[in-house]
Amino acid sequence: MALFGNHVDKLIRESVVDIRTLKINPKTAVVVNIDTIDGFFIQGELASPRLMQIAPNIVRVNEYFLLSHKLFFVDTHTSSSPELSTYPKHCIDENEQKIIAPLQHLTSDATIIKKNSTNAFLAKSYLKWLSENIKNIETYVITGGCTDICVMQYALTQKAYLNDNNLRAAIVVVENAVQTFDGPAHDGNMMHNFALYNMYINGITLAQI
Repeated sequence: MALFGNHVDKLIRESVVDIRTLKINPKTAVVVNIDTIDGFFIQGELASPRLMQIAPNIVRVNEYFLLSHKLFFVDTHTSSSPELSTYPKHCIDENEQKIIAPLQHLTSDATIIKKNSTNAFLAKSYLKWLSENIKNIETYVITGGCTDICVMQYALTQKAYLNDNNLRAAIVVVENAVQTFDGPAHDGNMMHNFALYNMYINGITLAQI
């Protein structure tokens, strides 16, 4: 933790707000669930119990915004996907691509988008969906994993896109409904906090449920 120190932890703690205190119109909000699938939560080389621990909070977010539209990004690869030269093989098997069971009841009216890179914003079907819906969105509420990879890349790219097009919309990352993994050279707590800090200083709201 010496890389970031207690100042970053303190800043994050002081910056996180209760999502219930934010003035969010559910009819103009979209809940963005990033990689809330078995391949990251339950089984496979990138699955982590740290992510499964936040599953109840992800459910709470989606149920709190019951009237809001839901997006579910699903990591979907083939054995020839270039990303697999960087990361362990993952989400090739259809079983790993399944949305986790606690969220299944929320998918019937949702938009499900497959992605073939860590940055969900770049998925062609998302860009099409965004072009058709962006004028009606005032708030993007983000859950899922991993905080320092897919969540951060999507959040920062979405924010930059809005800025570049002079569009105003809030991006809210639910701190206790996103998480990342532990690894030999990847301290989950440190990387989670690093990502939250990076998003916060770029104008993204941090919340809890």
